[in-house]
Amino acid sequence: MKFIDEKIIALRNEMREQEQHELAQRQVALQKEQEPEQVTEQEEQDLEKVNIYQSYIIIDDEKVGVMEQSLLDGKMTIRMPKLFSKMSTELAALKYPSDRRPNLIYTDESSSINLAFNLTPHRLKEEGVAAFQENMIDILEQAQPSADWLDTDVLKIDEKTVGFLEIITPAIDGDIFNLMFFASIEGIALIGTFNCMEDDLETWRPIARAMMESLRFASNSRNGGGIR
Repeated sequence: MKFIDEKIIALRNEMREQEQHELAQRQVALQKEQEPEQVTEQEEQDLEKVNIYQSYIIIDDEKVGVMEQSLLDGKMTIRMPKLFSKMSTELAALKYPSDRRPNLIYTDESSSINLAFNLTPHRLKEEGVAAFQENMIDILEQAQPSADWLDTDVLKIDEKTVGFLEIITPAIDGDIFNLMFFASIEGIALIGTFNCMEDDLETWRPIARAMMESLRFASNSRNGGGIR
């Protein structure tokens, strides 16, 4: 009888250990699901590089010329495909009904691919750009809890600190890919935004990144960088 009791106790202990092991596995799996998706080094390497300093780039198997465009009264320049032109005031009022619409908006013929620049009224020092980016991430995480985050980083572009984020947000007519970038221009916060439909993500994400990285700033010209 004693032998049988010992076997039962041993079996119960084994069952408890198995249950604890399965519970631990479920907790680990749940934690991984709740963690924000991080872009791996391999995924970052897989992002196609676009040389926007050529006279043209290939978009949807077609050659498209590239131009250098001066922005915001010469405060900066950017290289962009010649598909873009300034959005009319009337169309801007429809697409951006808020009075806080960006100062400058470029769009393609379909008005579905947009590049906008907003020199805000907010003071921002160069050393505060990374913190400004973190604040924007917090705001977007609260405003867009179902968004799909692709990447965030802080770079040096033309010797200036530029923070950016890439995010896919839901909309009535389909999900939208957004690249937002932040910099200090003469002590003022600049917010740049590129957006297109998620269906165009594969084509336009590397182009958007290349455009952002082509930024040149007038405030750096005396130091050998900036607008030439």
